[in-house]
Amino acid sequence: MAHNQTSALFLISLLLFAAAAALAHGQLSLGGLKVGGQLCCTSTGNCPGQGVPGAIVNLNCNILGATTTVGQATTNANGSFNITVPALTGLVLGLPIVPCVAAVQLPLDGVVCPVLSTTQGVLSSVVQSVDTVVSTVLGLVQNATAVGFIRMGV
Repeated sequence: MAHNQTSALFLISLLLFAAAAALAHGQLSLGGLKVGGQLCCTSTGNCPGQGVPGAIVNLNCNILGATTTVGQATTNANGSFNITVPALTGLVLGLPIVPCVAAVQLPLDGVVCPVLSTTQGVLSSVVQSVDTVVSTVLGLVQNATAVGFIRMGV
């Protein structure tokens, strides 16, 4: 009986630790990560402005020093996107929290967004934590948002 109480206490402590760690800025949590945002047809890609439909947004995370695309979404008619990433396969519990950015490769289609159709590089946005929730499908999930694009590269 004491063994079961110890195991339960350990599990509760682990979940509380995971929840606290997940509150860190733009990070993956135990169960997964949900990132939302909006891309607008402005010189920076930031809103307010007309949403950019059909743009591919990659979620790039730095895992053990290497940038890896862990998720991808296409913007809807309003330029909004949502990327859901379950816990990353191969990551071992206890590794440091993983920082991520949302990225859009430029140029975009000139019919969809003329302002961003003649520009090279990448629009990149920091992913900022919103809250942590318990999902029936993924377990502990970190909700985050892309907070503002900046142009990187060429």
